[in-house]
Amino acid sequence: MTFNLRRATWVDGRNAWRYRKRSAAAAIAAADADVVGTQEGSLPMLRELTALLPGYAWLGEGRRGGGLDETNAILYRADRWTPEASGTFWLSERPERPGSRAWGAAFPRICTWAMLRSTSNADVRWTVANTHLDHISASARRRGIALVAERALEIAQGGPIVVTGDFNAKPDSEVAGLLRAEGWRNAFDDASGGAHQAGATFHGFRGGERGRPIDYIYYRGFAAEGVEVAVDRARYDGRYPSDHYPVYARFRWT
Repeated sequence: MTFNLRRATWVDGRNAWRYRKRSAAAAIAAADADVVGTQEGSLPMLRELTALLPGYAWLGEGRRGGGLDETNAILYRADRWTPEASGTFWLSERPERPGSRAWGAAFPRICTWAMLRSTSNADVRWTVANTHLDHISASARRRGIALVAERALEIAQGGPIVVTGDFNAKPDSEVAGLLRAEGWRNAFDDASGGAHQAGATFHGFRGGERGRPIDYIYYRGFAAEGVEVAVDRARYDGRYPSDHYPVYARFRWT
């Protein structure tokens, strides 16, 4: 699953995090997601969320380093998966420097990744990389996703890999074109009508599906015919869990 949680802010009024954290947890539980790439969650938010999700653990750090600012945390079912390695890098010309930003980005942007091993079969491994591209600079989005794709392939070492995130880009964007040219497949491509018919994934707490997605799950190393993808537009406890809809995909090993 990829899920922009929407940061905790009082300006959201009745949609503030404290009122919808249970709905966010319910959406994750309803999908029975093994792994959730989140965006915009702070440390307090993640602690509250995982307290509502027994069996889940998380990893990641803030975009200004350590526990500072928003994260791209990865939640995972600890009974099903064990992280063999994990880390965070910055989408900049100095990827190892916490808080660094570049290419006109409004904020530091990061990618958090993990190589996961099955707790029931040590031969089953895959890598997930989770990011949140800049909402202002097209250059930052283009160069950021190029860095994510390059690093992700290095980390995966030829194994199956999934990239999740809020890309702040439509299906016909330069970001999508770059990934397609490099052999990445969008999980929406496996749905009827493809990404252009998937509908909006950002809704601003208004609901509806008019528009096109900006939240994606890309992959390599899985058989395309084994993928199912959906946008969860449900309310939980009468409330939208975020201003973005969760997007989830199911992959099958052959």
